[in-house]
Amino acid sequence: MFRPLLTTSLIALCAPAFADTFTGDASVDTVTIYPGLATVTRQVTLDLPAGQHEIIVPGLPEQLATESLRLSAPQGVQLGAVSLAHDRLPVTPDQTSPEILAAKDEVARLEDVLRQRDAEIAEVRLQVMAAEEQIAFLQSLSQASAGETLTTSSITDIQALAQMVGAETLAVRKAAFAAEQEAQASERAREDDVEALDAAQRALDALMAPEQDGSVLTFSVVTAEAGEVTIDVSTQEGFANWSPVYDMRLTTGDAPTLDLDRSVVVAQHTGQDWTDVKLVLSTARPGEQIAPSGVWAPLRRIVSEDDLQREKMMRTMEDGISMEASDIMGSLASPLTPAPSVQATADFSGAAVTYTYPGRVNIRNGVDDLRLPLDTLSLDADVWAEAVPSRDNIAYRVAEFTNDTQELLLPGKTLMFADGTMIGFSNLPMIAAGSETQMGFGPLDGIVLNRMTPNKSEGERGVFSSSNQLEEEAVITVENLTGQDWDVLLRDAVPYSEQDDLEVEVTASPAVTRTNPDGRRGILEWDLSVPAGEKQEITLDYTLTWPSGYVLQ
Repeated sequence: MFRPLLTTSLIALCAPAFADTFTGDASVDTVTIYPGLATVTRQVTLDLPAGQHEIIVPGLPEQLATESLRLSAPQGVQLGAVSLAHDRLPVTPDQTSPEILAAKDEVARLEDVLRQRDAEIAEVRLQVMAAEEQIAFLQSLSQASAGETLTTSSITDIQALAQMVGAETLAVRKAAFAAEQEAQASERAREDDVEALDAAQRALDALMAPEQDGSVLTFSVVTAEAGEVTIDVSTQEGFANWSPVYDMRLTTGDAPTLDLDRSVVVAQHTGQDWTDVKLVLSTARPGEQIAPSGVWAPLRRIVSEDDLQREKMMRTMEDGISMEASDIMGSLASPLTPAPSVQATADFSGAAVTYTYPGRVNIRNGVDDLRLPLDTLSLDADVWAEAVPSRDNIAYRVAEFTNDTQELLLPGKTLMFADGTMIGFSNLPMIAAGSETQMGFGPLDGIVLNRMTPNKSEGERGVFSSSNQLEEEAVITVENLTGQDWDVLLRDAVPYSEQDDLEVEVTASPAVTRTNPDGRRGILEWDLSVPAGEKQEITLDYTLTWPSGYVLQ
């Protein structure tokens, strides 16, 4: 009879104790930001006894998704069921931080100071009003007494009355003046109180994100030993982004160099402030396609025109019958069976670049565009002047550099400098490791361009046409008015043809250096050296010939 009771007692002794429910605050520790997405790792730290416990974590962002929720625990701690509630939230203790509590207390204290100041000003104003009423009484009293005294009393009595009224009025006016000065001083002090209250309220607003219901995380843990336990809670959250920004500083001379100052701009609208967090930036794009698209071969067939017409008529009739049937049977339609899910396989063939920012940062929700410096890259550069006389009247400075950093340079907004002078804004394209890139670095006003077509208006030597021929002669000049020698890449264009019967003949002096560069047909390039103070001339002629009976377009 005692054996079942003893067995039950032993089981109870061996089973883990179920302790009280614990409420913990989840502070953001690490944030990894991708383009448009962030992995946010929060930490919940509690001092727990040994046994099984239920942990409640309130105040999480409202838009969290359960499928992106991941929990991890240290060795010796076993995690159980996890629940994420968005509505009908459990009642939890206030988890307001000490900083916010202190800011709220300061606002409340200054509000009380302002109320006391208003009470003091009102009391002083009452003294002024009382003094004014005393003066009015003395004036009325003196007028009534003066009339009686003139008929019944001597001059001495009249003088005594006047002195008494005057002395009393002066004393009252002095008291009213002192009260008014005190009131004005209190009003000036009140302005300081209002400014202090406004500053305290702004400090409180800066600490607090907009209030929202949020969501509540509940999970169970089993701890083998008593002690402090830290649980990592990782979530995928949208509305976070980062983008690179650059300062490109070109230094010309005998050995041109290009310094690339790299920074990033980070912003987030996740619904919560990120305070004192470790920041990691990744070029991976988890929100985009991660597997190749499928390819389907098109099925082609031929049908007779009669069959096609009959098929169209049949389809029209079927569409009409289908619409009538859907109106009648819509309420009886059976639920659709969901299509089987397609499990995407991650592609690890590409490498993402990850930047871990040293130290910790603060990024407030929806109000901060945080700019963080990364590093400076020093690159060798080739510099020349580039001229397009058919479009521009001056040349432009161009620099070419090779990305020898062994990492991908991401596209971003770039502020350009040349020899310490700001040139303007540009956009750096995506540059793979080892790739060469050209960037413009502003105008060279001292390299003047001119392109003329001699006698074009008269049609004698310039442009004249016949039934099967058109000729054009162009004279291009490049004049260097700067104080240094320049290598100039000059680019021009002539018509080109894709018809055998339309022939294009081009002659130039000096000879063209490159024809159709990078496959761009009709483009001509010259590599010129133009010393300081000198001018160089290019003569360009082209002739179009085509058979009679055709019109040139």
